[in-house]
Amino acid sequence: MRISSDHPTVLRSNLGRMRQLGAGHHVVEHWKAERITAIGSAPLSIWFIIQMLRLADADHKTVVQWAGKPLNTVLLLSLMIITFHHMQMGLQVITSDYSRGKSKTILDLIIKGGTFLLGLLSVISILKLALAPAKK
Repeated sequence: MRISSDHPTVLRSNLGRMRQLGAGHHVVEHWKAERITAIGSAPLSIWFIIQMLRLADADHKTVVQWAGKPLNTVLLLSLMIITFHHMQMGLQVITSDYSRGKSKTILDLIIKGGTFLLGLLSVISILKLALAPAKK
């Protein structure tokens, strides 16, 4: 076998070549972020369900007063931000598994833009509710 100077012999294993690609690090970080947001959303979701059951028969004034409490506002905002971030990451994994090329790029932009917009609308709605004066 003739070895030309244009193609040097590479004495590197497949694992060594894969390590240089760097994709594994991104996948691990994405996986960790998904798990952290899932763990963070679990207690917030339980808190939210309990609060909604408590407020099931409440009138508008009571709900506005409840949302106006700083702790409730912060927890609601945290739940929305974590939920929409977790949703965006999950949908991103699906598109990376099942789409390629230009369609993947377009889907990623739609997912990122859509989840950002929905999250922003949720945050604005919560702040509007929390800062609204309770009507008599």
